[in-house]
Amino acid sequence: DLTEAQDPYIARKIEGTMTVPCYLDKPGCPPGASMHYASKKGLWVPSQLPGNVINVKFYCNIPRSAMAAPARPSLYGHGLLGEATEVNQGQLRRMSQEHNMVFCATPEIGMADEDIGNAATILQNFSTFNTFPDRLQQGMLDGLYLGRLLIHPKGLSADPNFKSPEGASVIDPSHLYYDGNSQGGIFGGALTAVAPDFTRAVLGVPGMNYSLLVWRSTDFSSYLGITKPAYKSALDRELIINVMQTPWDRGEGNGYAQHMTTDPLPGTPAHQ
Repeated sequence: DLTEAQDPYIARKIEGTMTVPCYLDKPGCPPGASMHYASKKGLWVPSQLPGNVINVKFYCNIPRSAMAAPARPSLYGHGLLGEATEVNQGQLRRMSQEHNMVFCATPEIGMADEDIGNAATILQNFSTFNTFPDRLQQGMLDGLYLGRLLIHPKGLSADPNFKSPEGASVIDPSHLYYDGNSQGGIFGGALTAVAPDFTRAVLGVPGMNYSLLVWRSTDFSSYLGITKPAYKSALDRELIINVMQTPWDRGEGNGYAQHMTTDPLPGTPAHQ
């Protein structure tokens, strides 16, 4: 709990963990793991190793306004190789209070800060690239679980940490939303297409596809310094970046764009 002097917008910050089924091939879904398949013949449907789960961190900010009236819940998507703690940034805290919204975030694993080491490995050996989009798909599942927790009657709204001093829930579970920026806008496009629980999303400063965007990133010069010793030919590097878009489609907006709005995937609603 925060005093108004400590934060004029946020009354309470909550950090927690949730347990999500892991569909990668290593216990706990660590960076560098890839999708686990029970069979590599036919459909290549991902499967769960017996009992394999991932313990996922999440962060929620409850605005002062929610102590008087339940707030609308929204997921938040962080920036490039960033952290879920970006939910604490100033403009988002102000938005929480001004529009009475509870924002919660979980790492976009696959491209979160904890994946930087694996990214460096891939830049030196692109034959391991599948571990990137595979873990991104697990990250999408993590996001969907957090969304369900926000609106389920036995979820966060039933937890004492999400109640006002009078004992009322600070969450209005009638609608869930998504708001993401930069990488959160790209990743959020894919998440929106597969989301069963929210129908409205804000994709801020987004884009697709990564193979087009990556060269234009202000961060890429540092990545290129890792890649050049392993792939000395500029032509090879150009070819590899373009070829790897095909598996990358599984974990970013480019592969889901046709289902993002009016042609929803099975089991999902149309989205705006």
